[in-house]
Amino acid sequence: MAENDSTASKRGLNAEEVTMVRLALLVGLESYGEIVRLQNAADIAASCGAPIPENMRPIDPTGSARTVCDFAEALLAMEHAEVANG
Repeated sequence: MAENDSTASKRGLNAEEVTMVRLALLVGLESYGEIVRLQNAADIAASCGAPIPENMRPIDPTGSARTVCDFAEALLAMEHAEVANG
């Protein structure tokens, strides 16, 4: 993350903000899992002779094999983040 001199970036997150970020990360991870599940279903359909039209196949918006690792690292960082008082 780029350094920022704003007060908000230096104050840390309060407990409610940490919870909100964790929930957002979990929703994103679950959504990514759903994309992978649909891609696998499309691959299976194609291998069984019933290909899905290309314009209906789910697309990985990240295009990266590291997506799950990125979510895991972010969740781990949130787990160990110091919560600001207040």
